[in-house]
Amino acid sequence: MKKDEAAVLPVPVSDDGTVILYASQAQIVLDTLKRDGIYYVKKAYIDRKYQDTAWIFRTAYAAFIRQMTVRVPKPEGAESPVWLFADPRYAEVSADGIRIELRIPAEEAVFFDQRDWNRILNLSPLGTEEEVKKLADEMRRQGIPDFSDVFAKPFYPLFKKKITDTWKTLLEKGMPDREHAQAAVWYLKREWVVSCTDSMGNEVL
Repeated sequence: MKKDEAAVLPVPVSDDGTVILYASQAQIVLDTLKRDGIYYVKKAYIDRKYQDTAWIFRTAYAAFIRQMTVRVPKPEGAESPVWLFADPRYAEVSADGIRIELRIPAEEAVFFDQRDWNRILNLSPLGTEEEVKKLADEMRRQGIPDFSDVFAKPFYPLFKKKITDTWKTLLEKGMPDREHAQAAVWYLKREWVVSCTDSMGNEVL
C-alpha cells in the first residue's frame, strides 16, 4: 500500500504496514485459530446462524463479495468475509463470545461505512435522502410497498438492478471516520491476534 493510500484510512497505519481492528467472534473461532493457524467463514455457517432470514444476508454478502474481490483477490478456501471494526465498541460480545483485537496488514482489509452496510443488509438502496425517496416513490406507484419486496419476490428485476447498482458505491466512497469504519478481510490468522477478552472483559488468550 502506498503512503498516500494509507494516509486516508480511518485507522492509523503502523510502520510495518499493519492496522489494529476488532472482531466479535464465537469461541470456536479462537479454537480454530489455535489449531489451524487460520480461520475462514463458510457460507453454511451463515445459513445455520440466520436460518429463515439467511437469504437476506446471502443477497447482501454476494454483492459485497463481488466488490471486495476486485480490491483484494479472494483466496482459495475463503467463501465469505470476516467482519471487523475500527472502534472496539462495535465489536459487541455476547455472553459466550469473545472480542479479538487484531493487528492486520492494511492491504488485506477493505474499509467502508458501517451505516451504509447496514442499509444494504436491510436491502435498501444507497444514495442521498432525495435519491432514495425518488426510488421509493417510483416503486409505490408500481404497487411495491417496500424495498425488501423487490428481493423477496421474482417480479421486479428492473427495480432489483436499480437498488443493487447503488450498492456498488459502498467501497468507492470516501473513507468514513473511525467511529463508523467497518472493515472486512478474507480470513483471520493466528499471528494477527493481539488479545482476546470475554463479555466480562477478562483476558482469554
